[in-house]
Amino acid sequence: MNKQFILFTLISAFFVSVFTAILHQTGLGSPYLTFPVLSLLVPVILQRMRQGQFSDLPLCMRYHTYSWAIFTVINLFTTPFNVMIDNEALIILVFLGVYFFTQVLLELVALLMTFFFNRNHQWGIVDEAIDMSVYILPIPFIYLGSIFYIDLTNPVMLAYFGPTISLNSLIGEFVFVLVSMLVFVFYMYPRSGEYKASRLLRIIVTAIMLLAMNGHILYGGYIPEFVKAIAPTIFPLYQGNLLVFITPGLLEFTFIIASVLIGKLVEVGIIKTIAKRKG
Repeated sequence: MNKQFILFTLISAFFVSVFTAILHQTGLGSPYLTFPVLSLLVPVILQRMRQGQFSDLPLCMRYHTYSWAIFTVINLFTTPFNVMIDNEALIILVFLGVYFFTQVLLELVALLMTFFFNRNHQWGIVDEAIDMSVYILPIPFIYLGSIFYIDLTNPVMLAYFGPTISLNSLIGEFVFVLVSMLVFVFYMYPRSGEYKASRLLRIIVTAIMLLAMNGHILYGGYIPEFVKAIAPTIFPLYQGNLLVFITPGLLEFTFIIASVLIGKLVEVGIIKTIAKRKG
């Protein structure tokens, strides 16, 4: 692994963990606020202040920001900041360890994303569809998975979460739609050498297809009986099953791939039609 990345990550994790733990224990700042802020800004500031020292840093700060957003959503549901220990020194050490480890994981995910998105794209539209899926899926489906994981078969959990479960699921769906539309627009926005009209139509068709597929599943569209029979096993919603963090995302992955491919076919068809008319 790149030595500059190791040094950069260790320094960032040290400052983030130390300042967050100190502010938490002195009561000057809540970790729910200080850790997200510091974990985002400290690496950015460090990279800008030490550009010469980290000139070969193999980490794109854009992916650091996206990794930070993913971990922020995770932190909202894991709440690793409540520790019931009487020993004050031990509490500080626990907090330091949690913050340090989380920051290291954050940068490792950012590094992995940097390598992934900078890979050699050999399969054209398939690579584009996979890229867009990786941009879209993590944040909304970590959120939705955390909602779907709640065990409503437990009367205590049902009484506590039941009244707001539908609202939280609706918020998760809204986040998914919002992130999807933003990714489609920014990823496929027409750049130099591309037909703007056909590309804009591709964005619209891709978005409509994704919304239509989800709407068909969620709001009463036809579903074969054998699919209905296995759905509770594949999608064990509200049963405290970790599978809900995987299978809904995989289903949505296929929807995104199909939507992107259909949008591309429409764009290619329009471009060929325009070329024939000009010819």
